Amino acid sequence: MFPFSGIVGQDDAKLALAIAAVDPGIGGVLLSGMKGTGKSTLVRSYVEILPDQEVVIDCIYGCSPDDKRFLCDQCRQSFDNGIEPATITRRPSLVTVPLGVTEDRLLGTINVEKLLQQGEQEFQPGLMARANNQVLYVDEVNLLPDNITDDVLDACAGGINTVEREGISVIHPARFIMVGTMNPEEGNLRPQILDRFAFSVKIETEVNPLKRIEIIERNLAWEADSERFSKAFKKSDIRLRETISAARSRLGNIRIPLSSIETVAGTMAELKMDGQRPDLVTIKAARAWAALEKHKEITQDALMAVAPICACHRTRSGGMNQPPEREELLSVLKNEASKASSKPDQYFDADSIV
Repeated sequence: MFPFSGIVGQDDAKLALAIAAVDPGIGGVLLSGMKGTGKSTLVRSYVEILPDQEVVIDCIYGCSPDDKRFLCDQCRQSFDNGIEPATITRRPSLVTVPLGVTEDRLLGTINVEKLLQQGEQEFQPGLMARANNQVLYVDEVNLLPDNITDDVLDACAGGINTVEREGISVIHPARFIMVGTMNPEEGNLRPQILDRFAFSVKIETEVNPLKRIEIIERNLAWEADSERFSKAFKKSDIRLRETISAARSRLGNIRIPLSSIETVAGTMAELKMDGQRPDLVTIKAARAWAALEKHKEITQDALMAVAPICACHRTRSGGMNQPPEREELLSVLKNEASKASSKPDQYFDADSIV
């Protein structure tokens, strides 16, 4: 597998993937670009920078004891009864959604064989179950039926999968990092679907001759001796993995200045962004960025770093206006930051809301 750190450029895509790794609850990542720009290579190498996982042995959903909000019924019952299930450490994996996938294959269905042979109704988990605590990869997401894409994005946003099938009702954890790739030459996503991705990155063809030379040389080196090439970037991938793991542990302690909330809200209002997703995603992404950069709170630098990948794919004015360009977004954000009335040492406090 080509090492993540060995991929030249694609800084925005790498940033979006790193932030999603720190806080998968923010939502999915969409990588859009012409053929041959390395989208699939980037996604396949992504799992190598994700931290190891501790999961319950023999749990078909791979439940993690580290987050008891997302447990299957069996694991939750064990913890509620004071029984600590045996666990094992594993590496994350990539679960791929094929282009012709059906809802039954994706969500899960009844085990027909057992129903016919024994007359018993048993739930047969689908790809969503396999993807729990993993990376769910949807290539050519723009070619999937809208209902399938909706199902994936629903689970990605909520962390659970609900299945109603012929007398069976099942709710199981489906907390995964969702990554979709697409070639805009083959058709675009509807704005309603596009908006549901937390992050969207346009991967451009590299035009810098020196960068193109570097891409050629690295690919030739990989083909000549993939083991040696991977070893050369292994330390960099491990450092990224450790950075993400540390950022996860810091995430809950990152302070959110009220001035940052004012800045984001003012920016999205000024740009007439549709809905509240751009505001929420930008704040959450800035918090994850701060955790990655070892900051104690969200800063203007954090907002400037993440805003383009959070908002530049979203419609405005009820769909009448095109998404903002990067330069326009950053200009408005900078202006709104200078107008924020809250003092720098005033922070969001959840207790004050409830």
